[in-house]
Amino acid sequence: MVRTVRIVFAFFVVFAVFAPVRESLASERRFTYTYESLVLNPGEIEIEPWTTFRIGKDDYFVRIDHRLEFEAGLTRSLQTAFYLNFHATTAQVGDAMESEFEWSGISNEWKYKLKDPVADPVGMALYFEWGASTEELELEAKLILDKRWTNYLVAFNAVVEPEWEFEIEDGSTEVEAENEVNFEFDLAAAWFASQRTSIGVEVRNHNQYLSGDGYQYSALFAGPVASYAAETWWATLTVLPQVAKLKGSEADEDRDLILSDHEKLEVRLLFGMHI
Repeated sequence: MVRTVRIVFAFFVVFAVFAPVRESLASERRFTYTYESLVLNPGEIEIEPWTTFRIGKDDYFVRIDHRLEFEAGLTRSLQTAFYLNFHATTAQVGDAMESEFEWSGISNEWKYKLKDPVADPVGMALYFEWGASTEELELEAKLILDKRWTNYLVAFNAVVEPEWEFEIEDGSTEVEAENEVNFEFDLAAAWFASQRTSIGVEVRNHNQYLSGDGYQYSALFAGPVASYAAETWWATLTVLPQVAKLKGSEADEDRDLILSDHEKLEVRLLFGMHI
């Protein structure tokens, strides 16, 4: 599976470099985990399918997350988006393989651009997203900083994401809410080989805090990213292996990586289609 991912990434890069030159969109994303400050123009609409592969734990494990995003520009500084979320998992449990497909709920995002990454010394935006399913409520807030100059782009995100999972304890009619807070820091850089093509790297640091149990873990991911923008669509691919356990929970005490809540490898592919 990992070898296949490398082949796909190499093919993507070759296609992006040698594809015919066309005028690119202003709304394309050059990274898949790290957000940029630009927003859609008023009245513009995009459809963005997301696919994230999460591969590898102690035993066989593959999870595929699907998000279908409908994004719309409201003003010159504000955009919103709605998501439909699904995921499919196949994992080894004992001597058996188990698979499931689940509806993961809906999400809604709002992004407000404060500064432009080209015209201003630093681009800046504020981001808020909420998500809900039948068993979970999530909130997410980001501070987005980025800068574009000549053929280079650098972006940084600081993220806080509280989550509430609702459970019914055995023998009880009361619903218990378990609270966790995730903190994340994302850093990315890209070099533009042409107006349509960029190649770079993304670094992601994910941290979890549980109410009552304190600071749980810190996982570090890093890997390459490539992006291509055509006249009416764009695509971006990141291959992001977990490279280090900065802090481990009791569940990961005997491991070199955080595998209780994460996987050895994440691969994310985004498409954007302007309509």
